[in-house]
Amino acid sequence: MNEHSTTPSSPTFSPFERPVVRMKTPADMAEALPYLLGFYPSDSVVALGLQGPRRRQGGSVRVDIPASAAWPAAAEEVVSFLLALSEQRDRSPDAVILYFCQDPEPGGSPRAVADRLRPLALLLAERFVAAGVPVHESLCLSDGRWYSYSCSDPDCCPAEGALVRAPGSTSPVAAAAAFAGIHVRGSLRELHRELEPLPSESAVPLLHAFEREMPAVAAELGRDGGRERLREATAALVDAAVSRFGRHDDELDDHDAARIVLGLQDRLARDRAAEWLDPPDVAHAARLWRYLARRCVGPFAEHAAAPLSLLGWTAWVTGDTVTARVALGRALAVDPGYTFAGLLYEAINCGAVPDSLCATLRAERTARQRGARRRRRGPLPRCLGRSAD
Repeated sequence: MNEHSTTPSSPTFSPFERPVVRMKTPADMAEALPYLLGFYPSDSVVALGLQGPRRRQGGSVRVDIPASAAWPAAAEEVVSFLLALSEQRDRSPDAVILYFCQDPEPGGSPRAVADRLRPLALLLAERFVAAGVPVHESLCLSDGRWYSYSCSDPDCCPAEGALVRAPGSTSPVAAAAAFAGIHVRGSLRELHRELEPLPSESAVPLLHAFEREMPAVAAELGRDGGRERLREATAALVDAAVSRFGRHDDELDDHDAARIVLGLQDRLARDRAAEWLDPPDVAHAARLWRYLARRCVGPFAEHAAAPLSLLGWTAWVTGDTVTARVALGRALAVDPGYTFAGLLYEAINCGAVPDSLCATLRAERTARQRGARRRRRGPLPRCLGRSAD
């Protein structure tokens, strides 16, 4: 059984954060994973890069476990992603820890899961070794148990797997994570479920609202100046909705929700909505984007890419990279070509910070507000408007 000492960072995936947890054994690695990610990675392959002689955490990559026919392509993808991510941040990893996380189907066993995923683990390990990155440990996590694919001693690991944490116990990993303020947000499946469209029995009034508002939007777009009027109307609706959510009245009329969602399909209207990025309004805006994303139902499901991307943006701005990754990943799932979500997702993966983009949006908002005040005051008197001689 391999042993090592490494100091992973906070669950923002940044290799530059203060070390908070020390992992010495595969048992530590198994228990630490959800703290590193901020959630339990159900049905996932995770590759954790390690840097330097102290094996500090570098880049991390998580992908869904694919069908077995796609395992070779998935292995190549994970290796290339982790190498590219690590090099963008610092340099190629010196080693890697691999995790294969999947619970058994009803009636199945964790051991069967570990055996079924073993060929994928071997394949991925081969790809990393071929790329010059040794595998420090390879673990299967299933139903609260872990299995080591790296351990060659048949007497070392129990056949039924080792418990990730014994009932009622508090391990040093959990204690260190709690002391550092790191919280696990539930499983990845649960996080995705929070962003799913409303169930079909609740969607009928929403569908009627979308079907009624869509022709009105199309008609306005066909008129001279209609696009700009729609942008202004969308901005006014968003402003009113953020203010409403700030009063903890977290419900909108279905027609208002449909009008905002349809309006946010315009890039400039969406970018203006992204200006809600400062406390306390950013929290109200985040609840609004989540609310609207879930109301993109039926044939309007792809429209969720805009509010999901805005949710990802507000989460990134506030340092919640767990929500940011989940929201942006879902935005790209409903619309793989949605550029805004793709750019934000890439920026987060590269360890970028949103400061410069925030400054740009704040400057645009200030300039627009100044222009609006000048228009309300009207033209200056001629004696004040003339240039000095």
